[in-house]
Amino acid sequence: MPTILIVDDNRDTRDNFTELFRQYGYKTVSTEFAQKGLQFIKERKVDCAVIDIRLPDMLGIDMLARLKEEVKAGLIVIIVTAYADVSLAVKSIKLGAYDFLEKPFNNQALLVTVQRALESQQMKREIKQLRRSLGSDPDGEQIFGKSHAMSKALRQAEAVADTDLTVLIQGETGSGKEVMAHYLHRKSSRHQNQFITLDCGSIPENLIESELFGFQKGSFTGAVESKPGKFLQADNGTLYLDEIGNLPIEHQRRFLRIIEYKSFSPIGSKKEITVNTRIIVATNANLEKLVDQEKFRPDLFFRLSEYVIQIPPLRERVEDIPHLAKIILEEANIEMGRNVAFIDDEAMRKLISYRWPGNIRQLRNVIRRAILTANESLQAQHIVFQEKPQIEDRSDFVLKIQNQDLDQFVNLKSAYEQYAKNLETRLVKQAIESARGNLTTAARIYGTDRRNFYRILNRLQITNIR
Repeated sequence: MPTILIVDDNRDTRDNFTELFRQYGYKTVSTEFAQKGLQFIKERKVDCAVIDIRLPDMLGIDMLARLKEEVKAGLIVIIVTAYADVSLAVKSIKLGAYDFLEKPFNNQALLVTVQRALESQQMKREIKQLRRSLGSDPDGEQIFGKSHAMSKALRQAEAVADTDLTVLIQGETGSGKEVMAHYLHRKSSRHQNQFITLDCGSIPENLIESELFGFQKGSFTGAVESKPGKFLQADNGTLYLDEIGNLPIEHQRRFLRIIEYKSFSPIGSKKEITVNTRIIVATNANLEKLVDQEKFRPDLFFRLSEYVIQIPPLRERVEDIPHLAKIILEEANIEMGRNVAFIDDEAMRKLISYRWPGNIRQLRNVIRRAILTANESLQAQHIVFQEKPQIEDRSDFVLKIQNQDLDQFVNLKSAYEQYAKNLETRLVKQAIESARGNLTTAARIYGTDRRNFYRILNRLQITNIR
């Protein structure tokens, strides 16, 4: 369970943040003093620090500077302040802060920022674990496998990695698009600079521009201070945009211009900012079909497809499964404190014979879930493929609810929907129980990521988690 340090001189703020984070399953520790916060970080495991700029004994920006080595080692720092300007925000980002939030902001904005940061941290940890298990500088075959289906993608990646070409990575959900983007960044001359990610599918349409380009104070309601966008944060580094097909068409023209000219103006500003940002985008959608449907600009499509890498689905490279399964097992042992030595032959045959609609992400979820019940070896009975519940036959459904009081439902359709919701709620709660309340583990058991798992919890109104 991640631990969040809150450093703020306002007691009400500390209490508010503590209650917010604990409600969503995080551990918290708080203080009003920077020196005490530094001591906490040295004495215990802290995953994320939320630091105010104005503290009684030190400026938050100076505290961030003293955390340089901890940030390099994976500590997430989020700076919050009511006294900000663009230069302070940029300085924070350059010192390694994950984000810079200006007060006042609602709790949801902070929570989403922390969740994204922890997901990014988890991805970096997985990559570090992968390097540790394979060597300090693993090549593409060590990461992705040696199958014929993957070889073409790896050759393309090696050819384009150290160029400034815009890369479009295509592939099914869970096939490894973000891992490929990280690989391209690491193999480029930009690898010592920032790798910034943005999921275009998870950002509300009215916030896309402010996330990408940033904004000036007073440019819209709620813009109480200025904030840099992802393009500026990724200057001299790489900006990775996932699910680019979800970028609203009304924003695509400006996005195209920035790719072309490497310059833009934050919302509310007339000043042009020039950046040297490498763009990598990914999608599981058919962009050509979206172009035909006039949902995606053809000129942007041609600009993004300057260089295309297609990630093959796992079912087309089954010979990679033993290699990938071994890596995932090693990662899971480290993360969960387990010591499952190997996957036996029968279990491996079961893994190889499955079609993997969720690709590598699903393979990872299955193995992580399996080692929770395995001992010395992972065996076939530990492998469980958790499919999404589907009710195809309505007559069968009627039999299942025939003993229920149908008067509580307006009609059969609402009864069906209520039954499906109850079933989904039961499965989610079982995942949380199996994970002993750890929501990150519960999300993996359920077969999704932490961010989507929170959406499911919110939709099902599951709040009392212990």
